[in-house]
Amino acid sequence: MIRLAELCNEMERSQRHLTPRAARDWWTKGLLPRPQRHGLGRQKGTETYWVESRVIEQAKATHDLLARHSRTYTALIGLWLLGFPIELKLVRPAWVELIARNQPHRDARSGKSPLDDAVGRLAARVGPSLLRPDAPADLKHKATEFCLELLSAFYGVDEEPEAYGLVEGLAATVPYWSNPASQSMPFDDAHIEWLITHARDWFSLPVQRQILCSARDYEFCRARRVLQVSFGILGRTARKLLVDQRRGLLEHDQIAVVIFGRALLLPLIVILRDSSAAKHIPTLLRLGRHAKQALSPS
Repeated sequence: MIRLAELCNEMERSQRHLTPRAARDWWTKGLLPRPQRHGLGRQKGTETYWVESRVIEQAKATHDLLARHSRTYTALIGLWLLGFPIELKLVRPAWVELIARNQPHRDARSGKSPLDDAVGRLAARVGPSLLRPDAPADLKHKATEFCLELLSAFYGVDEEPEAYGLVEGLAATVPYWSNPASQSMPFDDAHIEWLITHARDWFSLPVQRQILCSARDYEFCRARRVLQVSFGILGRTARKLLVDQRRGLLEHDQIAVVIFGRALLLPLIVILRDSSAAKHIPTLLRLGRHAKQALSPS
């Protein structure tokens, strides 16, 4: 049994400040499981406690997630991705909020600008920022064109991809990348068109909204399980390391699950609906179990 005071004390020992009032706010918002209470006797009030000791780890993860991005909706998604007991009825609206926040800024002095204009302005900022400041103007324009195609696919701008000549233009920008590539790019316009098409079919915000409306709970949990198995190898490897090294690797593992999980979970649901892709999931899970057995202490 973990009492509220014990939870706050444990958080302080880990250099994470938590007051009883803040803890109450967390469980009210669904970031922590609701505690139980029992009376202490006549005129002695009640005591708040949790039966599961894992509430301490959930409180630490909640603190860390809110420290990185002080928004309840991102913390709810992150905690669920990490496997903590967050109800999906809270996760779904949190994801709706996340998608809404990812929309490009469309406000203009004369009203709301069309989506394609907003995406175009975003591409005009992102493209040149990928290159060094001394890049020629024509190469900055080529980087902008490439970003425009990808961002248009992501935001669901209703246009057919125009991949012709993109690879040639992108290759010309390589010497001016902030982190220049040492080798030439081994793909052509057909590869770029495939990338843009599948970005639109799997990753675009309109598709993600459709997934939120249509996906069943088991599809959410199945996709999360695939992500956990994919990233879980880090946690199993950590068992062989020294304590300090283990703590650092596990922290990176959690960050990776949250960052990549937010980006990949909804598209993964779409991919897993394809029977040709779904048939590989048992193999992935089996490999995860074998890795766990191989890395477990004998």
